[in-house]
Amino acid sequence: MKKLPLNREYLTIALYAFLVVIVSALCILAVTNSNAVLTMIGQFLTILTPFIWGACLAYVLNPILKTGEKILDAIFREHLSRRWKRTIGMLMTYLFAITLLAILLQIILPQIIDSIKNLIPQITAWINTLPVIFNDLATRYELDINQLTQTQTITMIWNNVQTTITNFISDLTTLIPRLFQLTTSLVGTLLNILIGIILSVYLLASKELFYAHAKKLGYALFPKNLMDKLLEITHTSNDIFTGFIVGKIVDSTIIGVLCFIVMALFDWPYAMLISVIVGVTNVIPYFGPFIGAIPSILLLLIIDPRTAVMFGIFVLILQQLDGNVIGPKILGDSTGLSAFWVVFSITLFSAIMGPIGMLIGVPTFAVIYSLIRDFAEWRLKRKNMATSTDAYASPAHAIIHKEGPPSRPMKPASSEKTDE
Repeated sequence: MKKLPLNREYLTIALYAFLVVIVSALCILAVTNSNAVLTMIGQFLTILTPFIWGACLAYVLNPILKTGEKILDAIFREHLSRRWKRTIGMLMTYLFAITLLAILLQIILPQIIDSIKNLIPQITAWINTLPVIFNDLATRYELDINQLTQTQTITMIWNNVQTTITNFISDLTTLIPRLFQLTTSLVGTLLNILIGIILSVYLLASKELFYAHAKKLGYALFPKNLMDKLLEITHTSNDIFTGFIVGKIVDSTIIGVLCFIVMALFDWPYAMLISVIVGVTNVIPYFGPFIGAIPSILLLLIIDPRTAVMFGIFVLILQQLDGNVIGPKILGDSTGLSAFWVVFSITLFSAIMGPIGMLIGVPTFAVIYSLIRDFAEWRLKRKNMATSTDAYASPAHAIIHKEGPPSRPMKPASSEKTDE
């Protein structure tokens, strides 16, 4: 029997067509069984939880480790091997983290607990004064309290009491399973954190090896030009995330300390509790100051309205100081985003990922923004067109820059080729 000639071109086309059919079938299967797919993804992420904890912890501690190794290198020069520098640097890093955590638990946590203990009786006393306020209002506006009590109010209260009793009895039947589930979840979370800490040690100790493995596999799977671009994107993303996260932590710490110092000088109540709230929420750009200030003002409003007003004015001054002086000095232009895109990214990612999205939304969108900008400039260069944004502004309405107008007039986009 005569063999059929093997056409490699047709064989390649057939292989690509087969792969397209397989991928299309898998996509259709995933869409039609979306609940099962989401369940499998959730289970997979649950399995990877300790690895995620370890990777996040290693990423946060890595700048501290790099700083420690630079200090050791400046002190010992070539008299200390890289292995010993890494070992001593990791000891310094984890000792620093443990010491910082111990200081927070020893100094800040007891004051927060005492503030909450003192706050509960004051809130209770404030709630007890509400009937007196209601009676004063009723007397002032000549309301018939007895008639209200005998009709709609009693019916509403009785319905609420019945609903509360029914829900309480129902909750008792499920209390023990809930306690068991809560205990199991707490133990599992603590175990994941412990495993994550151990994994972070391995990740920091061999971070160059893991990077080399990933890079080697990438070059084996993808074309060299594509892998070079992926590495460039990775380095850019790392610079954006590191600059933003570390800068925001330092900035928020300074704001929290300043808030505590001023509140302590004026002898305002709950200085430590409110300062922690203001400092922690300040990590979130733009919305963070409002998220921290509103509950703090309400808290002071219960105790002393005059203090609440003074604190509100102080928070406005503090946030102006942070937004115009402290923040720019520390963060600089770490993300390259305008105020509009910062608000947009926080709104978008908070809707998708909740509180975590509010924290990582800005650097994540900054990476996406830089990719779109680089792609647009690459396409413009291939068309021999200008890449400067000013070149595409209307001649009658030039772009207003923070530093002032451009130093030279921009030509039309079709006749100039420049880099931004």
